Amino acid sequence: MPGPEPQSMVDCLTLIGKNLKSVTLAAALVTSVAFSANAMTAEIDTDGDGMASFAELQVSYPELTEEVFGDIDTNGDGLVDDEEMAIAVELGNLAGPETDS
Repeated sequence: MPGPEPQSMVDCLTLIGKNLKSVTLAAALVTSVAFSANAMTAEIDTDGDGMASFAELQVSYPELTEEVFGDIDTNGDGLVDDEEMAIAVELGNLAGPETDS
C-alpha cells in the first residue's frame, strides 16, 4: 500500500532523501557481504592478524609472483587486507578463497 501523496516540493525531496538513504544502505550491505565472502581465511592468514603477507599467500597460491602480489597490495604496505583480497578475486588476480561448508 503506497504512502500518502506528497503535497509539496519539500515532501517530494523528503521522500527522495529517504529513498536515497535506503539505496545507499543497501549498497553498503551488498559491498560488505561481497567483501566478507572473499575475506581472508584462517588457512591464508596463519598468524591471525587479518592480513596476508607474500609468504602466507604463496602457501595457498604457489604460482603467486612478487609482481602480482605488488599489484594486489594496492596500498604498498607489504600486506594484503580483506579489501585488497576481495578486489584481487573480483579482478581475477586470485581465485576466491575456499571456505569450509
